[in-house]
Amino acid sequence: MCGKVTNTLLMVWLCVLSVPVSAEGDGATKNYCADPADKKEFEDLLGKNPTDKGIIRLFAIRQGLCDMIGKQQIPLETGMDLWAIERQKTMLERTQQRLNRLTKKML
Repeated sequence: MCGKVTNTLLMVWLCVLSVPVSAEGDGATKNYCADPADKKEFEDLLGKNPTDKGIIRLFAIRQGLCDMIGKQQIPLETGMDLWAIERQKTMLERTQQRLNRLTKKML
């Protein structure tokens, strides 16, 4: 039961943090890399889940993308696109794992 609750909460957090690199608002692109509150929120999530490979991967990707955006090695929009792809991969992997566990229980 505790594992189901934890997985559900992690999925919710991944959705909440669905666009931590950037987001559209009022016609301007917001760079979440420059938002200290967003950075702290993601660091706290990692701190609470230090062995969760999905969160570790997303944390590392976020740091790398933000670093590259900050150094102007890639445009903000490219970082946004790459973040969205990686976040979606992680969410799909979690969903597949949950389905596999449910299938095994039914058999």
